[in-house]
Amino acid sequence: MNTLITFLTVVILLISTIYSVPVTGDYPYDTTEGPTTAAPIPTTTAIPTTTTTTTTTTTTTTTTTLAPEVDREWEDLILAGPTVVNYLGLFMVLASRKSQILTASAGFTPQYLSVAQPLPAILSRISTDMQAAFKVASDDLVRTRSNMDQIPDHINAGLLLIQTAPSALLKTLLPYTLKNVQRAANEGAAVTKPTLERFVTVEAILKELVTLLTSTSPAEGEESDYLTEAKAYANDIQTQWSLLVKLFKKFSDRADITETRITNSFISPTEAANNLTTEAQRRSHLDKLIPAAIAIDQSSHLLNMMALTYDDISNEHMTSQIVSNKPYLALGTESARALSQRQLWQSTIAQSVKVARLAQVRQNDFAATSPGRHDLYSTYSKDPVAASIRINNTE
Repeated sequence: MNTLITFLTVVILLISTIYSVPVTGDYPYDTTEGPTTAAPIPTTTAIPTTTTTTTTTTTTTTTTTLAPEVDREWEDLILAGPTVVNYLGLFMVLASRKSQILTASAGFTPQYLSVAQPLPAILSRISTDMQAAFKVASDDLVRTRSNMDQIPDHINAGLLLIQTAPSALLKTLLPYTLKNVQRAANEGAAVTKPTLERFVTVEAILKELVTLLTSTSPAEGEESDYLTEAKAYANDIQTQWSLLVKLFKKFSDRADITETRITNSFISPTEAANNLTTEAQRRSHLDKLIPAAIAIDQSSHLLNMMALTYDDISNEHMTSQIVSNKPYLALGTESARALSQRQLWQSTIAQSVKVARLAQVRQNDFAATSPGRHDLYSTYSKDPVAASIRINNTE
């Protein structure tokens, strides 16, 4: 009877999550090294200076990252999304005063921007590039979350098979389960790379804008205040965008860590389970896999949560708002500019508070799942059928 329950549970787990989202990598992205320093933004949480780290090792590299429970840097980085949109709006308000032409210094050839275009046209183009980056990020993060969501189910199915399946069933279904968890990990990691590269490209465009503004001097008889303020806005926008690049690098690194853990700590040792014949051998092997399974589940859950939080923030404060900023370029009076500036600054403050609270709540909710996760996987070493029932009850 227990064998039948186990078999049905594994089949349900396998069938319920056997689907694949295609990964395409044919978009021609350009990558350029971004700035090495970024000005800090107001922090929402204290990041410990001394903390436990987890190290993931592949055959060629070693990646060290903070443990998920204490790695709260993303809460601060995610504030840069709404902030950069508002800063761009403020820059557009300033640019509406005149059609400033930028000049390149001797020996410098712009790669992305044209000095033949006035500053308002350049900002309009940058706004479009940012909007496209936000859209691609939202689409790709849906695919990342889809794959991260599948991983715990496949891990649980593998553990259940190792513990209770007859040898013939184990040899038939275990390779299938391992293939599915490997696919989910590989696709989840692969889809984060093009998004990161697109954000890096926008960062390079912003860096080029700063360079052009720095080499542009006011015309004879003109005051330098306009260009001074323009340079300040451009630098602030580049700084905030660099924080977004760092956020998406964190997403990509977390996906890579999850993928590597699955390969090295679960799939490779689990492949040996096909040769385990006695109950004692299986139980001993299972006890070795449970800590890895907990870490993998936790890592995939963290990336899923961070991606969901970014997507929620992007949908509410970034994607549509950056489109609504473009009319600022056509403002014709100083009173209209003053009103728009005041509204944008108020929006920046209000959104920062709202986003910081949301990120903090999501991180706290994630941290609260650790005891339950540990209890769930520990059940496998005691009563695998009870574990399968608990899995079904959590879905």
